[in-house]
Amino acid sequence: MRQVEPQAAHGLAVDLLQRQIHSGLLLPAERLPAERQLSDRFGISRVTLREALRVLETNQYITVRRGAQGGAFVTDEERLSQLARRRMTRAPATTMRVVEFLTVNQLAASRLAAVRRGTADLKRMRQAMDMMTSAENGPQRKQSEALFLLALGDATQNPLLSRAIEDGLAELFLPFEKTGAEGAASTALKSFEHLFQALSSEDVASSEAAMADLHTQLWDTVRRFTRNAA
Repeated sequence: MRQVEPQAAHGLAVDLLQRQIHSGLLLPAERLPAERQLSDRFGISRVTLREALRVLETNQYITVRRGAQGGAFVTDEERLSQLARRRMTRAPATTMRVVEFLTVNQLAASRLAAVRRGTADLKRMRQAMDMMTSAENGPQRKQSEALFLLALGDATQNPLLSRAIEDGLAELFLPFEKTGAEGAASTALKSFEHLFQALSSEDVASSEAAMADLHTQLWDTVRRFTRNAA
């Protein structure tokens, strides 16, 4: 047995917000909900929440602005990419292990979701596909892809597998693709479209093949970022 490591309540809030930033669910420069909403959502006091926000601000994940138009905002795109590159430089092998973890779990999810997905699951994935198609930049593409993959996890009807995908996306903190990466974005979009069509048709083999294509692209992206971050 391992020792239990206690974590302060504000640390849990830091972790939850950081996970959403890492996975792309919160966009650069996006305004966070009001303190009352966040504290209610996390089940903590506003004093504890403010402590969490101070930690995130110190670590450059958010900026806090004062005044009538103030509030807590996710930091800008360039700063987030810098944080991601710094993280990869410190532990490139960790990033590779996360991709391995996602590869195993998302391939399993694509097989199960093909036979277990329901109408509501397909609707969520279709909405994510629409967001992907209309995305104008790297952060928006990352957000839409994360929403699709989270819906895929839920479509397996296996809470453990769904959580594994959520955890993997939160751990895979990559820099945003620069302007000019439209070719890679187009290739990824086609693979997501193939995956969606295969899931809609309950085609297990094609679902797995489309997911394998996405993972090949992810490995290429991670290797490029790791090489550039070194």
